[in-house]
Amino acid sequence: MKSEHLSRNGQVRNRLLIGLFPDEAVRTEIKAHRDDWLWPTSSRFPPEDRWHLTLEYLHDQDEFAERRLRAALAQVSLPTLELTLDHSCTWNNDVSVVQPADHQGLRALQAHIEHAVHRAGFRSLIRGWNPHVTIARDAEHAACPTLSPIRWNVREFRLVRSHFTRPFRHELLASYPAH
Repeated sequence: MKSEHLSRNGQVRNRLLIGLFPDEAVRTEIKAHRDDWLWPTSSRFPPEDRWHLTLEYLHDQDEFAERRLRAALAQVSLPTLELTLDHSCTWNNDVSVVQPADHQGLRALQAHIEHAVHRAGFRSLIRGWNPHVTIARDAEHAACPTLSPIRWNVREFRLVRSHFTRPFRHELLASYPAH
């Protein structure tokens, strides 16, 4: 457990995540790509059902503030987005990712969510948003094959509480469908 997720009294701090979660078909394609990599033995792989593309990341909130956040997010309009995951790599911090092609609709959605979050009185923990799906950690020197483009039709975004417990888990708080 990383110390940044501990409160002053040593209790685990949860976080709120607003993100896009790929459906089973997209996860299957991402997994097939991940299986083609050559991984160092130290690599760790997050479970496929937790894969996501983060739009916002916040400190956990009490029940009243969480309701205010849900109401603010309900005002965000989500058009159906058609993303293309077309690039994968390992970053300098040894995190391996797949990334979407630049998409104005995705950037607009993130900006609208960021605006709604700030308007509702919350402070983002994200600095320099770079859309990606994390597929591995501790992946220094992983050999990355070329990624055949993966089409991802986004039909919702979700508000999730990330529990930094063992095992780590996501708790779905709300889902916001495209309309």
